Amino acid sequence: MAEKRRSREQWRELVRGWPGSGLTQAQYCERHGISTGSLSRWRAVFGREHHACGGPARSDAEAPVRLLPVQFGDALEPPRSDRVLTVVFGDGVRLEVPPGCDSATLARVVDVLAQRTTA
Repeated sequence: MAEKRRSREQWRELVRGWPGSGLTQAQYCERHGISTGSLSRWRAVFGREHHACGGPARSDAEAPVRLLPVQFGDALEPPRSDRVLTVVFGDGVRLEVPPGCDSATLARVVDVLAQRTTA
């Protein structure tokens, strides 16, 4: 793919724009006329710079999942069949899991979303 020469700041904006775009890395790159290799390279460059300046090694959009402890009171409500489990990912994607959802299907959906956020 023939890419036009971009400034460092233009690359910074492209790198910042991808996580919130809702597109796969390939789709985002195609839309902006850049290669996935170049985007990955610049993500690494800016990630190293950020880390060298005392910031975290990853951007907020790439931060690893942090699990928090959950505490329940003494009196738990009995399970209700009308409750929906909602998972909100760091990039704003919401996953609503209805009662009785097939666990194999849910596992495939979570795998796809995980690949989307790490691609």
